[in-house]
Amino acid sequence: MKKIISLLLLVTSLSLNAQITKNNWLVGGGISFSYSKSKPEGAVDSEAFNINLSPDIGYFIWDKFAFGSRLDFDLNHYKSDNGNSNFKRLLVSPFLRFYFLDEEKMVNPFIEGSYRFSLINENNSQEFSAKGGIAIFLNNSVAYEIFLNYLNSTTQNQYIGSHTLLLGIGIQVHLKKN
Repeated sequence: MKKIISLLLLVTSLSLNAQITKNNWLVGGGISFSYSKSKPEGAVDSEAFNINLSPDIGYFIWDKFAFGSRLDFDLNHYKSDNGNSNFKRLLVSPFLRFYFLDEEKMVNPFIEGSYRFSLINENNSQEFSAKGGIAIFLNNSVAYEIFLNYLNSTTQNQYIGSHTLLLGIGIQVHLKKN
């Protein structure tokens, strides 16, 4: 345990000067997954799998604070004793992202919020996404990310909606504006 804590302290104290400052660009994306299985007594057994692919582009309007847009592709598979269903969606998601630490930190936690809307009108759904994770900078331009993404989906029909928690990984390239 001492070794793990020492390693974390060492990694967070290293400096790189990542490009998370005003007027720089953010380009990358991520992939996230969720899986659930339900076996309630006396009810129908079910399994659900969700995968989300999300390329994005953003611009740092202030130091550590980026605004951008993402294209989300969702693939959902639901299986139960009553049958199977699959559906795919393509969504556009404007987002806001904030990095907590200064640009010289190698490991930098972030939070992100976005509003997702479908490119094809499907049930007038409204979706909000909240993402939190850590960015691990390999150099001053490239960062790997590990994150949890919460999706809250509702429709105009008050009885239809969902809450999904996805675990994801991603990569971001931070480009310095000349």
